[in-house]
Amino acid sequence: MRMNLILKNSIMLFLFLFGCKSSIDSNEELVVYVSADEQIARQVFSSFSEKTGIDIVWVGDNESSKNTGLVNRIRAEKDNCVADVFWSSEILGTIQLSDEGFFRSCNSELAQNWPGEFKDSELRWFGFSPRARVIAYDPKRTSRASLPNTWWEFNDAVIADPRFGTTRTHVSVMGLFPEKSEELFVKMKKPLLGGNASTVQAVVDGIATYAMTDSDDVYAAQARGCSIEMLMPRHHSGNGGGTLYIPNTVGIIRGTSRIKKAEMFVDFLLSDEVARLLANSSSHNYPIQPAVAREFPALQIIDPLVVDFAQASKQQEAQVNLAIQEMLR
Repeated sequence: MRMNLILKNSIMLFLFLFGCKSSIDSNEELVVYVSADEQIARQVFSSFSEKTGIDIVWVGDNESSKNTGLVNRIRAEKDNCVADVFWSSEILGTIQLSDEGFFRSCNSELAQNWPGEFKDSELRWFGFSPRARVIAYDPKRTSRASLPNTWWEFNDAVIADPRFGTTRTHVSVMGLFPEKSEELFVKMKKPLLGGNASTVQAVVDGIATYAMTDSDDVYAAQARGCSIEMLMPRHHSGNGGGTLYIPNTVGIIRGTSRIKKAEMFVDFLLSDEVARLLANSSSHNYPIQPAVAREFPALQIIDPLVVDFAQASKQQEAQVNLAIQEMLR
């Protein structure tokens, strides 16, 4: 399976570089690497192109290696920049690339005025429209009243492969609470070889009672008519100890020659229009702009976890390895 995936990705890379060379060389287009879900990304790209006349040439990632594959690809292309912009569905990989010097500053007026907790101090990356980390459960089999209040009590929950995507981010954040996280992971089951959608499906199929997953995967299952609900457990009992909200992030790749077009795209992703589009989408992302958030009362950010993502990013490799080691005991 692994060899087939490597072969598939190699073929896709060849076709992209060979078939799209003329497109990449065109100043009327922008090359975007994106780990957001394809259906949602296409809507955003289409809307941007309609408004600006700039076509998007884009490369996505697969569900099981969500985001991590593109982070490594950007590293591999360090001396031969292909992408102009990286739109990620999580944050730690973005911070890592930023710290390694892969992004340039975006100095548009909107970027400069973006909320401080959702941007880099040097304006190299920006966060927007987060998803929540949640516990998925079947209300027909499990009553909400019986659910624990904290993440550390869900040692029988299934979890996606912690090497990738938002699961990697959450496991790394949990590492900021070492005593609790080590105790949790040693009791947990072996990770599922798949993404967050697989963990939700395990609950739907009755294989698991709980799943550690993302809010958008629960919304997607509900849209399919599945009996599934979500809980937002706390990480600690103090102020700022609640739900982990993981933002989408965007950064302009250092070395791009399409700086103005790239800044236009960043501004578009940070716009109220895209916040509404993502809130209305099947993903139901949470708007961070107050005016937009008021339009979506069911998607209000309540009791967020105050977290040092930069610190979580620095220790993510060690923490993910530790979590896997503990879960495979």
